[in-house]
Amino acid sequence: MTLSGVIDSMKTDVTLNFRDQQYSAENGGFHPVEIRLVRRNNEWHFDYLTDFSYMGRVYPELEKEFDVSWSMGYIWYYVMGDIDAEEGGELFELWQRNFIQYWKVGIYTVTVS
Repeated sequence: MTLSGVIDSMKTDVTLNFRDQQYSAENGGFHPVEIRLVRRNNEWHFDYLTDFSYMGRVYPELEKEFDVSWSMGYIWYYVMGDIDAEEGGELFELWQRNFIQYWKVGIYTVTVS
């Protein structure tokens, strides 16, 4: 099934939220991920993806850990800040391999908005 088969044909963007229902600051788990797609010339393109994690010890909050924006042209990692294309590309490839494996084993519940 294609994305276009699931989404109203009038939509120009869609956000996919991937959640591990067991993830918490106390117990860890698999990070929530948000991926936004935009439609241009009747084709879907990646806009951004953001990987979130709980940060902070006393009052942990869900914050961006890894952020890739194709439309704005940057890759950002919380430990390093903005990353150049070479380093960022390597980090993204590692992230992508892991994310696909987590998806294949059924870790995530997905919502579309």
